[in-house]
Amino acid sequence: MRIPPIECLGHFVVRKNKMANLKKELPFPPIQKDTVSFNSSKASYLRKYNTLPDEIKKILTPKDAIDMFQNMEQIQKGMTEGIKIGQGDDSSVYENPWLDGYYIMIVQTPKKQIQTVYSRYPLGDSVWEDEKDNSLQIIKRA
Repeated sequence: MRIPPIECLGHFVVRKNKMANLKKELPFPPIQKDTVSFNSSKASYLRKYNTLPDEIKKILTPKDAIDMFQNMEQIQKGMTEGIKIGQGDDSSVYENPWLDGYYIMIVQTPKKQIQTVYSRYPLGDSVWEDEKDNSLQIIKRA
């Protein structure tokens, strides 16, 4: 390989460039939380999964929890028929195929502390309710 003589290489100069004045304020507020949500339903389902009791988290995987929460919402909206095992004046109880020993309860008037439900199975207390929509609950088999 031939190297050109030093006088043929030319001169290298660093030129000063002017920076454009940038706006100091961002058009959107900075992120305040550690978790970034893109308004995806799966992210909200994972937040719901974190609110479940530890006894359920030991049994239920996050993927199954997403399916369970989707099914609960579809039953509530009437998009899917669940297997009904109990009925009350203000509530309905459905089987929960993802959790053995737990049922899904959908309440029409969630502000009542006591719900009367007629069922062929012994029912226990509510162990979880949705923070945003108290009408979706998980109850334990007695």
